[in-house]
Amino acid sequence: MTPLITEMVQLSPNPEQATWFDLGRMAHTDGRRVQADAIMRLPFDKTAIVGIDKDGAKFALWLVGGEGSVAVGGVSKIAYAGKDGHGAFSKYFDPFSYLQTPEGIRYYKGDSQIDEADVKQMFRMVCACLLKLHDCTEAHQPTAKANSLTNKRRIAKGKPPLIYDWHTIKLEPNGPAAEPQGGTHATPRRHQCRGHWRNCKSGKRVWVKDCWKGDASKGTVFKDYKAATNDPVAA
Repeated sequence: MTPLITEMVQLSPNPEQATWFDLGRMAHTDGRRVQADAIMRLPFDKTAIVGIDKDGAKFALWLVGGEGSVAVGGVSKIAYAGKDGHGAFSKYFDPFSYLQTPEGIRYYKGDSQIDEADVKQMFRMVCACLLKLHDCTEAHQPTAKANSLTNKRRIAKGKPPLIYDWHTIKLEPNGPAAEPQGGTHATPRRHQCRGHWRNCKSGKRVWVKDCWKGDASKGTVFKDYKAATNDPVAA
């Protein structure tokens, strides 16, 4: 787990339900065309992303994938320096969803369709994060710490837990599979495979949902990780 995730998870609802990525500092980029596949298919049905935007504000995005749709929520933590010293305040984004239709992307708040201009800045941030996320090979998953007295008290009161055990999982990289080289190889240790596109011999392109692969008896691959920032993209 990274320090930025540790900080931003405190502002997030139900963090144990999502798989988390730390994209580090984002950099400004001019407008660019984005393929629908890149923004409609998430690596995990519930994906959380943290980063630092071009203005230095820390943010967390929460994305939930559906059938042809993605729901978006998030928060920004903005530092300030005032007469009373330094501090920070949190600003939650108005949640919205975007849908893929034959006529193009459509945007909704609740059941009401809205214009692209209403969510343009937020949507550009989502696009930038998903493009950068494409090359991440590891992610973080939390579970509520079972032996925490604080968690037990909060759960007894119907409140969400605050303390988590974190695991960093190794993901299969995106891209075409390597051609068979002959011979045999041992079944790899258990690892997680993100959702990805598969090109079939027939020429058809199908979406493969995230899943676990490998032999659990040989152990599970966990490794500390923070996304590389040498190829930044941002809204």
